[in-house]
Amino acid sequence: MQIYITDTTVNPVKDVVFNDYASSVKYLEGMATRSGQSRRDFMILLESCGHGDDDRGSVTFVRAMAERYNIGVIREGRKMRCDITSAFAFNKPEYGS
Repeated sequence: MQIYITDTTVNPVKDVVFNDYASSVKYLEGMATRSGQSRRDFMILLESCGHGDDDRGSVTFVRAMAERYNIGVIREGRKMRCDITSAFAFNKPEYGS
C-alpha cells in the first residue's frame, strides 16, 4: 500500500508518494516546519486545544495534519483520501489485505 501527500507548502504544489508509514510521518514533520511551526510547537498547540498527547505511532500528529492537507492511500492507481494510521494498522493478512 502506498501513501500519498499533496504538499501545498512548496511551489509548485506536488504529490509525494511513500511506501511506508514512518517515511510519511517524517515528511509531514518537514511540512509542519515549512508552514511555520515545528512538530513540537504544533503538538503543544494541539494539546492546549484538548487533543491530548501524541502517541508513539504519531496518530494525533498525522490526523491533525490530515485536517490541513490532502493525505491518503493509493489503491488500484487512484488516490483515496483516508486516515492513513488506520489504513496501515489494518493492512494485514488477518484483515483480508
